[in-house]
Amino acid sequence: MRTRRWPPDDLTGKTVMLFDIGKARSREFLNYLDDILKAKGLTTARAAKPTNAKTAPKEVIDYMVKEADVVIEALSD
Repeated sequence: MRTRRWPPDDLTGKTVMLFDIGKARSREFLNYLDDILKAKGLTTARAAKPTNAKTAPKEVIDYMVKEADVVIEALSD
């Protein structure tokens, strides 16, 4: 098991990954959050699972690891 990494004290200069797990209204929630983060001058990126019924493909996980400093996962319905 990996050692837990604590979130940074400040998101300035960091990339916040908005991760859509494919649940209903996840995209709507992430769009709302994206607007708020960008209004604060933060950088965002997006990733999504093709379906909420399966784990994320390795390519999606690798992309998030490479591109993100912090990940916010949408679990909304």
